[in-house]
Amino acid sequence: MASENKKMPGQYDYIIVGAGPGGCQMGYFLEKKKRSYAILEMNDLPGSSFAEHPRHRTLISINKRFNPFPEPEYNMRHDWNSLLSDDPELLFTKYSKELFPNADDLVRYMNDFAKKFNLNIHYNTRVQKIKKLESQPKSSENFSLQTSKGEYRCKVLLMATGARDEKVPKKIKGHELMETYCNHSLDTEKYNGKKVLILGNGNSAFEVANHLAGAASIIHIFGDRKVKHAWDTHFVGDLRAVNDTVLDMYQLKSLHVYQAVNLIEVEKTDEGYVCTIDDIVPHWRESQGHVKVKLPPYDHVICCTGFNYVDLTMFDDNCKPVTKQDDKFPVISNTWESNIDNMYFMGTVMQCRDRKAASGFIHGFRYNVRTLHKFLEERYEEVPYPRELYPLEINTLSDKILERVSVSDGIYQMNNELCHVIAIPEIDPNMKGEIKAELYQDFPKPYVLETAIKGRFAKYKHVFVIVLAYGFQDFGEDGKHAMEFAHFPELNATDCQAFLHPVITYYKDGDLKDELKLPESLMLRFDIPLTLNQNPDVGNNRLRNFINKQLNLKPGQHLYEGFFMEKVSDRVTPFTEDEKSRVPDLSVFKRCIPFSIDLKPKLAH
Repeated sequence: MASENKKMPGQYDYIIVGAGPGGCQMGYFLEKKKRSYAILEMNDLPGSSFAEHPRHRTLISINKRFNPFPEPEYNMRHDWNSLLSDDPELLFTKYSKELFPNADDLVRYMNDFAKKFNLNIHYNTRVQKIKKLESQPKSSENFSLQTSKGEYRCKVLLMATGARDEKVPKKIKGHELMETYCNHSLDTEKYNGKKVLILGNGNSAFEVANHLAGAASIIHIFGDRKVKHAWDTHFVGDLRAVNDTVLDMYQLKSLHVYQAVNLIEVEKTDEGYVCTIDDIVPHWRESQGHVKVKLPPYDHVICCTGFNYVDLTMFDDNCKPVTKQDDKFPVISNTWESNIDNMYFMGTVMQCRDRKAASGFIHGFRYNVRTLHKFLEERYEEVPYPRELYPLEINTLSDKILERVSVSDGIYQMNNELCHVIAIPEIDPNMKGEIKAELYQDFPKPYVLETAIKGRFAKYKHVFVIVLAYGFQDFGEDGKHAMEFAHFPELNATDCQAFLHPVITYYKDGDLKDELKLPESLMLRFDIPLTLNQNPDVGNNRLRNFINKQLNLKPGQHLYEGFFMEKVSDRVTPFTEDEKSRVPDLSVFKRCIPFSIDLKPKLAH
């Protein structure tokens, strides 16, 4: 029991290393189930990393307090900082009114969360070495953890240590001369009139640049690739608009600059730090290749190239996890287990499995942790993964799918990474009333497609996989930039939707057979009309027809699927002759036509 031996080393079924948001989220689920667990935290408070980071104290996780719909799940879609719990009052939205809150508010919230749910956190307990024990497969002791407070042993090890040491590129000659994100001075007076080089192309680099933009005379940001904006890639770890002030200044001729070049050497001279960069020049006409140049001296060189998310020095040789990206991330499975049996990684490190959804932030990994807990319950406690049973009726299934894609928070934040699954056995007409559709929520999609379709769900004849996904990739090179999609999608079609929309994929006997996409929604709800003058049943009817097509529950039935009640030609006012002459050539598009297309300009007379 968590309330017993609260501060004592010993043996537990589950040990969590780290009391950040990931560790506390898993602790909540284990505490609720009254499992044997302990959370080992090297500092004296939960969420201690947020007491120092971000350095400039403004979070880039959104705190959207007001939304137009009442469902708690829907509102969690837009609350990026709260942990999941059964207490509707313990929400971060009650701790700050700021859209981008101060990190101190998150520390305060984390402390209240840990106290409210009596999490079994052992503070000031530093893990020094983790060793794998030689034991039987079902042993209760698989790992030994030597700590500053003594030895702990556990069956299941859950690593939730978050960002570890800074990742400074050792290949740069003179890298030790650089200041870093963690140790550079925050006193802007020290940078007045100074020339500053910042290395990095992510949020930490631009956060520092923004902080210094009003003091430094010149800021040069050098990254090893083109800048990726989160509003374009939909990955929260890419550059956020709140941090891109320097790009405004760059494009508006205010001296601060970003360039995608490689820094290869830093030298300290009497005049300052001389940096050598290497750039590729395939666009040069006379000679193409690599060019190396030395730049005039800088007063400061600050390295902001991110963090490592695994500390290999913690592990004995017999249980070092396999890593990738120069030891930045562990290699983990589709259920977040490392190559070491019974060792899992969770929290922000879960982003190493997906770089398109929200695993790097609380609003994403809280759902991964919830799903991982269900997997742990199934594997170690023999508690089946939760499922809901529904009668085999077209309207019932359609209504449920539409409600889930409109309200569910897990598949929303973890778009195209977590999915819902409806599994149906072979339909015997004589037993139709006894056969049920089984709904499983928040499975990792790669796990379902690579393992479960022909594993867990092999006994089912029909499987529907439900996700929310973007579709920008369907529009070709000319249609990939998100902010260019400025007009309505083709409302009467379902196959070309760019912004987040439901995708329902049908498998029969384990093989992919069909797919349905529903139209986008300005409200990101698919159970209410997009416009006041549309067919109110368009979404449901398309779903009902799709389900009936696969299951043939109502032979011959086909419901009206048009977006408008009348013909599209009756709704659209044709272009004038002048406008027709300015419609671009659409034949160049192989499939989906980007709805970023405008009419060509009028010819000057």
